[in-house]
Amino acid sequence: MDKSKIKNFIILLLALVNLFLLFIVVSDAIEQRKAENLRIQALTTVLTDNGITLNPDIRLPENIPATLSLIRDKSAEKSSLSALIGNCTVKNQGGNIYFYTGSDGQAKIRGTGEFEILLNSGVFGLGKGPVSTAKSALEKLNIGYGDIEPIIEKDGENTKVTLFCSWDGTTIYNAKITFLFTSDYLILISGTKPLDTEYSVQSSENYPDSVTVLMNFLESVRSTGYVCSEINDIKIEYNMFSAVSGLCTLKPVWCISTNTGIYYIDAQTGKAENLESAP
Repeated sequence: MDKSKIKNFIILLLALVNLFLLFIVVSDAIEQRKAENLRIQALTTVLTDNGITLNPDIRLPENIPATLSLIRDKSAEKSSLSALIGNCTVKNQGGNIYFYTGSDGQAKIRGTGEFEILLNSGVFGLGKGPVSTAKSALEKLNIGYGDIEPIIEKDGENTKVTLFCSWDGTTIYNAKITFLFTSDYLILISGTKPLDTEYSVQSSENYPDSVTVLMNFLESVRSTGYVCSEINDIKIEYNMFSAVSGLCTLKPVWCISTNTGIYYIDAQTGKAENLESAP
């Protein structure tokens, strides 16, 4: 057998091996999908038997974000502020509170992430609208914004927009920022933001999956007497809390929207939570 035939035979053999491996991968994926569909069908049946319907358009989340600890980084904080109010000078006011002064405004930021930014008149125009302008301001501050619908309030010539922060694409339901516009300019930004830098990461690999969480939800509904007849949406958001100034934790939480309100399940434990500050 000449070299060209040997070469062609090896190429054909490798192609067949790749096809075989692809077949195995696709078969496994199909079987996993079938198993997941059966679990969801069984779950839907159990919920229906208990008087709760599951919106057929719901897509159950597959990935659970990690639990994160964030730390304050004053260098990053100053750099982000400088993009909005100009090159800053900073003064330590004690209690982990820092006051920044720039050519276009001033800011006070606490170690818990609470802050206020006062912009000089005429510095930040309305642009394409209050929501778009608010998002642009967050981008300058290097703060992500979540997918919760913005809250817009109007009072005469003043407009107030509230956006929810996010971290790596996951909304933080209790970190929200309000933007106050007067006439055609943004004048005040205030609220609570996540701290600047990841300090530690706790993997969510072994956290309960969506089906387990919903079964826990049903069990909790039975035991507490919570009344609902339909689950309209299911998503995972972060709950941010700070036990020590300069440090905060982002904990993933399942948000189960029902026809009577939102029910919260700790993503790590699968247990129900009472999150009174949630929107």
